[in-house]
Amino acid sequence: MHLEFGKRIILDTICGTVVQRSNLSRGIKAKESETPMNKSSLPRKTGASEVASSQARRSPASTRREFLQRATDLALALAGSPLRVWADHHGHPTPNSLTYLDRRMYIHNMEILAHFEPGHVRNGKMQLMSVGDRRYLFQQGDVIDISDVRKPHIYNKGGFQGNQVQVAFNRELKKWILMTGAQTPITDSTPEAPMGKYDDPHLDAKRKNYKGLRGVRFYDVTDPAKIVKLSEFSTGATGQGTHRNYYDGGKYAYLDTAPDETFIHQPSYFRELVNGNMIVDASDPTNVKQVSMWWVPGSRKGEEAEYNKWIWSKLVPPKVLADQTPFAGLHGPVYVPKRLEDGGNRGYGAFGCNGFIILDLSDPTHQKEIGRFEPPPQYSGMGIAFHTIYCGILDRGFVLTNGETTNSDCNQIYLPNWVIDIRDEEHPIAVAHLPRPVPPPDAPYKDFCFKRGRFGAHNPPHLKAPGKPRHDFIAYSYFIAGLRCYDIGDLYRPEEVAYFVPPQGGDLKDFGSYDRTVDNIFVEWDRNILWTATDTGLYALSCPNLGKPVLDPTPVMQWSLEKLNEGAA
Repeated sequence: MHLEFGKRIILDTICGTVVQRSNLSRGIKAKESETPMNKSSLPRKTGASEVASSQARRSPASTRREFLQRATDLALALAGSPLRVWADHHGHPTPNSLTYLDRRMYIHNMEILAHFEPGHVRNGKMQLMSVGDRRYLFQQGDVIDISDVRKPHIYNKGGFQGNQVQVAFNRELKKWILMTGAQTPITDSTPEAPMGKYDDPHLDAKRKNYKGLRGVRFYDVTDPAKIVKLSEFSTGATGQGTHRNYYDGGKYAYLDTAPDETFIHQPSYFRELVNGNMIVDASDPTNVKQVSMWWVPGSRKGEEAEYNKWIWSKLVPPKVLADQTPFAGLHGPVYVPKRLEDGGNRGYGAFGCNGFIILDLSDPTHQKEIGRFEPPPQYSGMGIAFHTIYCGILDRGFVLTNGETTNSDCNQIYLPNWVIDIRDEEHPIAVAHLPRPVPPPDAPYKDFCFKRGRFGAHNPPHLKAPGKPRHDFIAYSYFIAGLRCYDIGDLYRPEEVAYFVPPQGGDLKDFGSYDRTVDNIFVEWDRNILWTATDTGLYALSCPNLGKPVLDPTPVMQWSLEKLNEGAA
């Protein structure tokens, strides 16, 4: 990565393109670097290998010192560039941007096995339960029978409330339990207030006056045709509810929340409060109780001394444009791959600009930070720098992390997917990036920045799934860049091996309708099926790198985590 702030040029070595953003804003076309972009359907590995070699030569201590020494100047220079921009819920096209939505489909090294509800928006998180050889997918308030991959169908329409779904079997109760999240409206931009809360502080009135639940709901879904609500748990009457949560059917659940209005040190223009990790005792889903709450020091009112130590506390208007402000705190969830009651003691969380953080949960009443990874500051000054942590390769001593681009048309820096070595827990260190997606050769644009909408990763497969996760394969949803599949057998040199980009849904005149083309992915590791949530339906896909797909109804013989769903029929 090379930054030349005097001319406001950003060179992304992964894609090999120089974009002079000040020229783009004046109507001059983007320049190509002397190193041409790879024209094949697969991206080059330049960025990953360069990161691996440079990081390997540095000690964790020197990396942290270098980071702190140059952080403030570098981040302010990047985020404060005098560019013409628009806020999240407006497009920011350049002269090279398409003037239409790309309705074509692009597919490489993958096969479509089924397409459920074509033309309908089926974005959103997914979870799976099984009964015998029947498999049920929970998404958007619906239960979908996916037992026969070729013939997915609605089994229970609108059977539950909430999109942030978590399903697991409780072995003590001998029941399948569903937990869903509930949060307040955010301070997102409007036509009248394009910079969100910085244009109109009264936007937070939507949160303050919200009458709905702020927390989670629990359901008994043992019979998915007859779902029964068990309880509602409030994380706090004045907070903002929960966003991303984690529940594995055991004693504890892990909630991504800001319980009250003291969690106020949020630089982001579209969120008012800073979330942390709340542990609750869910052993009795009808009577959930809070156990503890952990947050990044500096998040709360009264912690100004700690907040002022964040370099991100400086990235607020007027020093930077309001829609270039960083997102602080837990985006969530904190994943706990091994239950605490079964001897587990670690949690892995994505805390926005505050980094990837490892928590010691040995005493669930007193959570403690062990270590964190903070990237070079340009990657945390915009958007959600750390959005999700993938823990499916912990046996190798690594995790994968991704951010979330919140503005469209590359109005923010591209946020890489980091490959992080956590064998020294106190000093996690990045060794590579996943390759940055490039468009297919026949696409009408050379970079996804010029396809309308948001370009960047959103989610990996969920940690809880049937079968054992592959150590050499991963897939990510990438919004307008579709679904991207990678060979991670060599974590220092990951390679893209397949992709699927469905037709773009929505209407260009209706912003927000077209910028989340593919936003979630769920993998059945035992049947080698990739369920892909898109704005034009739910797709079942296969990829030869994952293995031959099993299409017929099949009982789940093994789950992705030790003792997960143990005792289920």
